[in-house]
Amino acid sequence: MKPQLDNDRPLFLQIKEAIEDDILLGELKPDEQIPSNSQLVSFYGINPVTVHKGVTLLLEEGIIYKKRGLGMYVSPEAPKLLRRRSLEAFGQDFIEPLVRQAQILGLEQQALHTLIDETLGKDQP
Repeated sequence: MKPQLDNDRPLFLQIKEAIEDDILLGELKPDEQIPSNSQLVSFYGINPVTVHKGVTLLLEEGIIYKKRGLGMYVSPEAPKLLRRRSLEAFGQDFIEPLVRQAQILGLEQQALHTLIDETLGKDQP
């Protein structure tokens, strides 16, 4: 779990995204129980209604499911669904603007690939 929330965005969305991130990172696995609402309220020190709203969104999206009387669990399909959604968002938020800017600069595809490869290589030891 993300250790703290920020005030820049709605808290219920940050709760939702923190759980999604834990699923994508493999910290919460399919059919594993997520923290209870009361645990999340205690951990973040926020209103129970806020936590409920974030968890409900995950339930509605099929990312988690409810076991009556036991709590909420990660859907078996959740990692795949979240990965696909994240890749789509990554393409729209980062790749498409990158390609548009490269076109404005007159970079050909190979030159863009070279820049990306060089940038990735900077992180290598």
